[in-house]
Amino acid sequence: MKYPKDLNEYWNKLLPTLHQNRLFSDYVGLPNKPLLALIDGIINIDSQNTLEQGLKDKNVSYTAQENSNMAKTTAPPLNQILYGPPGTGKTYHTIEAAVRAAEPDFEWKSREELKGKYNELVDAKRISFVTFHQSYGYEDFVEGLRAENDSQSNLVYSIKDGTFKSIVEDAKSKHYQKVFDVNPDARIWKISIDGTGKTPTSEYCLGNSLAAIGWGEAGNLLSDGLEQDTYYQTLGSQVRSSLHEFSQRAEKGDLILCIGSQRTIQAIGVITGDYQYEEEGTASYQDYRNQLPVNWLATDIDVDFHELNGGVNFTQKTFYQLWRFSVADVFNLLEKENIHIKGAVPSGKKNDEKYVLIIDEINRGNISKIFGELITLIEPSKRMGQDDAIELTLPCSGKPFSVPDNLYIIGTMNTADRSLAMMDTALRRRFDFVEMMPNPSKLEKAVVKGINLKVLLETLNKRIEILYDREHTLGHALFMPVKNLMDEGKEDLAFEMLISVFQSKVIPLLQEYFFEDWQKIRLVLGDNQREEAQQFIQVQEWKSNSLDELFGKEHELAPYGEVIKQYSLKAFDDEVWKNSEAYRCIYPSSLKEATTAESENETVVETT
Repeated sequence: MKYPKDLNEYWNKLLPTLHQNRLFSDYVGLPNKPLLALIDGIINIDSQNTLEQGLKDKNVSYTAQENSNMAKTTAPPLNQILYGPPGTGKTYHTIEAAVRAAEPDFEWKSREELKGKYNELVDAKRISFVTFHQSYGYEDFVEGLRAENDSQSNLVYSIKDGTFKSIVEDAKSKHYQKVFDVNPDARIWKISIDGTGKTPTSEYCLGNSLAAIGWGEAGNLLSDGLEQDTYYQTLGSQVRSSLHEFSQRAEKGDLILCIGSQRTIQAIGVITGDYQYEEEGTASYQDYRNQLPVNWLATDIDVDFHELNGGVNFTQKTFYQLWRFSVADVFNLLEKENIHIKGAVPSGKKNDEKYVLIIDEINRGNISKIFGELITLIEPSKRMGQDDAIELTLPCSGKPFSVPDNLYIIGTMNTADRSLAMMDTALRRRFDFVEMMPNPSKLEKAVVKGINLKVLLETLNKRIEILYDREHTLGHALFMPVKNLMDEGKEDLAFEMLISVFQSKVIPLLQEYFFEDWQKIRLVLGDNQREEAQQFIQVQEWKSNSLDELFGKEHELAPYGEVIKQYSLKAFDDEVWKNSEAYRCIYPSSLKEATTAESENETVVETT
């Protein structure tokens, strides 16, 4: 067993922790029995040692300021978590960390410029955002089966990529998408041009940047009278489905594969425009009047797609969507087969563009359930291109999967929801942790109606830390709207905002932290140090005669004649909430006098 170095500090932390337990506080009282205190102390120390050991597994940046300074001179970690109490600016700093990771050379002079760049990266799908919760799972994060109807209204089960897999695939293949104008959500289409293999019609199309299919006698497939056309009505359901998808579902930026056989493709291209009806057809076959403009990236190839397509052969249907693999899968297979794509950058230079996945409330999800076997792949040493790189096979799709080294993962964690010590050990080992604690200096010189916000926050947090712990302190961001209004010279509005912050933020948080133990909440607010009229929580004392009157005799509620106290929060329309002195009374009288004098001096300087 490890013993605490500072015994006083240990007891200051232990006693409040013991009193959080109702069994202890209600039935044991003050821990004046050395043996009982020792037992609880051992448990407390062991918990602390577990936390300390977990933190030693990774290098931890202890403050956001230190991390920000380091980020300007060093590359950001691939995996990091910003953690701290509510209102400490985790979301605020996440935007900065994400932009810095995605665009290391970008400089900004204002918050508006930073937000603009962040929104730009989100629109480009280089930054993705997801929030973990109790019901979030592997199928949402990686991949899972989804029931849907196909073009013929048949129920099919298709594999849908989750947030993590989608951004991984983008990070791998974005080079191709960017160079060849492939849609971020591109569909992949299979086409048979005049059957399989090389034919005069397919050779003409591949040589003239076209994809064409027959049944030209039906006329323009976009015409209003198509459904009443006699010839069109004679066509089979699969043919009509092909014509519908070719003319109305295929879009610019989609990928198109021209097959060479039931297993192979002979060309790959990107659709570059809208459907066209050409009356003269192709040079070799007039019936091929239904056409799409295509940029054929690679022709005269012979690549087997049978395994990538889940072991399923291509069907005879002329034109239909392929859903068993992604755009990234296509380009990765072509690269493995050493198929050269005109305009592509050599492999070693493709991952210069960086991507960021932000996981909000990462501690609220079941990490083992969400990441599954992929938790190993996010380690820097296990990523693509590293000596110890690992590639796993996904259980649903059966495809190989690995994580590139141009993907950054940034998590946020509210320590009031769950302690760092309670986090999944496997996750702790793979992330750098950046602690974000309340920073009262952000409220420097913010004085509203004589209320010093910096001193107010410091006082509240000192009391919370003693009565509970530092992970449940109040963040400076809660009071930033008040300061911003003061900076604009709107003191009356700032005071109204302060009242709102206390009623809608501070009080509810204290109720949650202390499980509605109103005596402790009174201690935090300093109600025990002020007159009753200036107290936020009123106390009603019940003595024996009052209890007898309420419950009758033999109620046994106060067998020794003790006084029972009943606490209640004053109504929000009570005058105490509008009394600035009530807020000044939260911090000690010595500090109140000092801050009042400081405020008066500043006022004198401003008027002179």
